Amino acid sequence: METYDKQKAARVWQRVQNAAPEDPARGLINMIAEEWADAVMYLALSQRVQGGVSSALKKMGQEEQAHMACLKGMYTMLGTGRPEIPAPKSPERVPVGVLLRRCYGREMRSLAQYEARASDPEYGQIFARMAQQEREHCRRILEILGNLKSDSLG
Repeated sequence: METYDKQKAARVWQRVQNAAPEDPARGLINMIAEEWADAVMYLALSQRVQGGVSSALKKMGQEEQAHMACLKGMYTMLGTGRPEIPAPKSPERVPVGVLLRRCYGREMRSLAQYEARASDPEYGQIFARMAQQEREHCRRILEILGNLKSDSLG
């Protein structure tokens, strides 16, 4: 009788389930890049609006920078050094409402990623906290969109 190879069986099941294991470093690099792009977007948007909306967007940008720093810290804990990530492009010069709708989609994706990692034994609480902030960003974006003048909606 043939011996059972557990590793081979695991590889076969991964192919069958189409669930290749995620490289933790690659996943963190992608999240860092997304947070950096979000921070740049919010800071740029904060310069295009006034008053409380500007302050709110600036604060959201700062929170995204803090998320990025936490994710970089996790990456460093892997023992792989500092991540090499190209700087994000400047936001397009389109109406604020258009950019905010894009931000909402990005926030929802980040929220889902962080919620999925909230049970991580090492960083679960950090991911849960960042998910909470992303949820608040979604709420704030909707509030801002609801108060924008129609010429800013695009």
